[in-house]
Amino acid sequence: MREFIKIAVGEYGNLLEPSTNIKSNLESIIKGIQDNKILEVFDKFYHQDVIMYEKGDSTNRVGKAANRKSEESFVNNATIHEAKLLKLLVDGNNTAYEMYMDFTYGEHRIKKNQWAIQQWSNGLVIKEEFY
Repeated sequence: MREFIKIAVGEYGNLLEPSTNIKSNLESIIKGIQDNKILEVFDKFYHQDVIMYEKGDSTNRVGKAANRKSEESFVNNATIHEAKLLKLLVDGNNTAYEMYMDFTYGEHRIKKNQWAIQQWSNGLVIKEEFY
């Protein structure tokens, strides 16, 4: 008797990552934000070719090195008071979450809800957009 295994293949022929792994990785990223370990989770879960967008603008946000500098700037100038997960969505290699953030950046206290949308490749974030 033959046994068949179903393999999900993406649009470009690459194997799709199981949603549970991506969800687990995303939950680790969110916990890292909440625990002020932003750089640690960035180093672990972001692809070398990651492109990040802030409200549609990717200026100086192409590649892991450039994005790490941006993340370092945030970490060095911000104090996070609260980071509360409001919504979490996972659909194949695409994820999104809404987070309430209360932080001080420089001298300014900021309280806002922010959406982050990710595209994943081989278990790593390759594209992220913030709204």
